[in-house]
Amino acid sequence: MDPKDAKNALEFSDRWFELGLLTESQLVALGRKVCAGDDKNTEHYRYGVFMQYLESHQPLLPHLADAIYELGAEDPDPSMGIAMMCDIIALPECPQTVLQKALNSGHKELIKQAVHRNLLTELEAGVTADLVERCLTSRDPSIQRSLLGRRDLGRNHLERLREEGATRAIRNTAADRLRRRHNVAHLSVGLGDRTR
Repeated sequence: MDPKDAKNALEFSDRWFELGLLTESQLVALGRKVCAGDDKNTEHYRYGVFMQYLESHQPLLPHLADAIYELGAEDPDPSMGIAMMCDIIALPECPQTVLQKALNSGHKELIKQAVHRNLLTELEAGVTADLVERCLTSRDPSIQRSLLGRRDLGRNHLERLREEGATRAIRNTAADRLRRRHNVAHLSVGLGDRTR
């Protein structure tokens, strides 16, 4: 299969080449793979190229993250395009401009991913009552696990997670941390009495 036929058969737009995600030699190899293989789902090949690029080019520069996010939005297979966009949003280096696009997209999954990414970024800076409230409201187990990982989490926050955590494991972990705090506090008081 020649490069032009492979490009058309696999539904790669010119932007894949312009952005450097795909070379002509890679395209020829993919064309041979399609001819020889059982998988005729073109989106699988495009997603594979995207993932290979992403794995070897991190951290992505902001303009590339934005351009590849848009490439996902233009993909002929909407589900695969959304998967690409979500993968860009999940990157720690995802620029705020892309997160804002996702929040304004009207697409439930993109909005969820952008909220998730924003909460993780905020958690890195420290815990506030407002942030804990939004983490609880999100009902996102991975966000709540990240919140539980914070050492600056107050007793009242642990109590909220014990009562309102998204999963039983989160509620149990919060309860366990509260018990350990209680035991350490009692141990400290007991040691203080002995030193008097």
